[in-house]
Amino acid sequence: MRSWSGPEPWLVIPVKGAQGGKQRLAAAVPQPERELLSQTVSRRVLRAASAVWPGEAVVVVTPDPEVAELCRSLSLAVLRDPGASQTEAVRLGVHHALERGAQVVATLAADLPLLGPGDLVALLRLARRIPVRTMVLIPDLGGTGSNGMVVRPAAVLAQAFGPGSRLRHLRMARTLGLRTGELVRPGLAADLDRPRDLQELGGAQGVLAGAARG
Repeated sequence: MRSWSGPEPWLVIPVKGAQGGKQRLAAAVPQPERELLSQTVSRRVLRAASAVWPGEAVVVVTPDPEVAELCRSLSLAVLRDPGASQTEAVRLGVHHALERGAQVVATLAADLPLLGPGDLVALLRLARRIPVRTMVLIPDLGGTGSNGMVVRPAAVLAQAFGPGSRLRHLRMARTLGLRTGELVRPGLAADLDRPRDLQELGGAQGVLAGAARG
């Protein structure tokens, strides 16, 4: 990767607590297994982020004390998630970055079992070259949701996650006068929102085995 002399882009990662998480998988996966899935995948994402992204520009927002402990061991900033919503958790991280002079902020979901270092390298490179007044979305495999985004300037609070967020983000971008683009990569698109997502990845054991290999 080429040298970089400007202020580093920030990366915000919201991580839900493992207990009670992934409720949309409840019909297919028992609670203990859902908790293990959430823990395993999110920790893999955090370790990958710490290995690629400049650590002083990563902030994790979570209510989970074990995740917070891992973040501190990886020298990542960590904020306590008050539990309002994913959007509010992300914006809490964005405000933290803004207070430290951020000009560009990326955000990324923590439930990405196929995420690899190359995906984060691609995201970091994009964040370092994104034009002013631009939003780049990271769509999910279904094309209706968003697994993250990059925004410049960082002060434009355009995050509105949840079901159907891709279209909502595009509408917000038009309202705010932002140009838009998309970063499409399998490792950034494959998430664990629905039982079908899990089946396509080989089931819970397939995901856990893949995360262990990663």
